[in-house]
Amino acid sequence: MKTKEFTKTLQENPGKALFFEYQSGQYVRTDYHITEVKNVNFDTVDCGGIRNQWSEVHVQLWENETPEPDHVVDTSKAMKIFEVINRVRETYPEAEIKFEYGNSVFPTAVLPVHNIKETGNSLIVQLTPDQTTCKAKDRASTPEEKAAACCGTVNEKPKIRVSLASLQEANSCEPGSGCC
Repeated sequence: MKTKEFTKTLQENPGKALFFEYQSGQYVRTDYHITEVKNVNFDTVDCGGIRNQWSEVHVQLWENETPEPDHVVDTSKAMKIFEVINRVRETYPEAEIKFEYGNSVFPTAVLPVHNIKETGNSLIVQLTPDQTTCKAKDRASTPEEKAAACCGTVNEKPKIRVSLASLQEANSCEPGSGCC
């Protein structure tokens, strides 16, 4: 979801409760804070030697160690935070928006928006984990190109044979000693 689509959804639903579901049935506590909105620029080189550049917007969600029952972020308050940030510097409107979140049972992750559900007086932003990929393989348009990508499928995995006798004879675990 693009940042401008997310903020448009906030604008079109003023005053609604704003919830974040970071895993199926698991929600960010309702007393969360939006602590940062980051414009993130990526400049990478993939395993095929191709340079890749793109931008994202990361919104950091944070829960105070001490619950704050009187603190609530609704769609209007979230929109005001975006307005404050945009007065300092523009948030990339065309960039994908992702949410950074973690707690004591869920490691901090940057999660894209899967869906936004409207349920009466609230919006539920459903997040899903990103999957890693091989850009060289993704770029390939033929089976031959996919196989030639550095991460192409291996037709046959080498078989490693280790016997108990070879392990017992080895005094140390060094390359070629047979212990590993």
